[in-house]
Amino acid sequence: MSDKLVFKGNEVIPFDNGDGKIWFTSKHMAELLEYADEKSVNRLYNRNKDEFNHEMTQVVTATSRNKNNEIQYNRTRVFSSRGAHLLGMLADTKVAKALRKWLLDLIEKESQPNLSLMDLDNLKQVTLSEMQNRVVKENEWSMETFGRPGSKSMTIRKRHLKKIREVEKAIAELSQIALPDMGDFPNGEEPA
Repeated sequence: MSDKLVFKGNEVIPFDNGDGKIWFTSKHMAELLEYADEKSVNRLYNRNKDEFNHEMTQVVTATSRNKNNEIQYNRTRVFSSRGAHLLGMLADTKVAKALRKWLLDLIEKESQPNLSLMDLDNLKQVTLSEMQNRVVKENEWSMETFGRPGSKSMTIRKRHLKKIREVEKAIAELSQIALPDMGDFPNGEEPA
């Protein structure tokens, strides 16, 4: 996941955990929850770690560069969207309620595959009605997230619109079903 996410003016580039899902570092969560530092997030997690599972949080090794431009390896805790939402439920900050709503929207979007990235075999598994519903939701999300006129994110919106139009065209083509000629029926009867 490489797209920037924006919550209340904070831009966050999700941590790439190699699974294509949205992950937040403890530092991200501290910024989003408006804590002074990530130690507060780690304390919150440690007090409630029995409520988290491996799909919600993990400790990973992240590479970065120090002030001397040397590569360093740091172990850091990351939270999936669900794990981040649980942190938001446990947090007692003014922004926690808005963060929970924002994270639920992310979770919903993450749980639905992006139709523009699906191959034909996977598309066949999704009904036309479901495809249309997902395209409408994708378009609404894109407009809400990247549709501010004059913003740099409008270029992302234009790319989304191009993909959305391609998917809408494909859905329209799929919905045009031609019935094959069934030939003559015995005894001149019509089909029921």
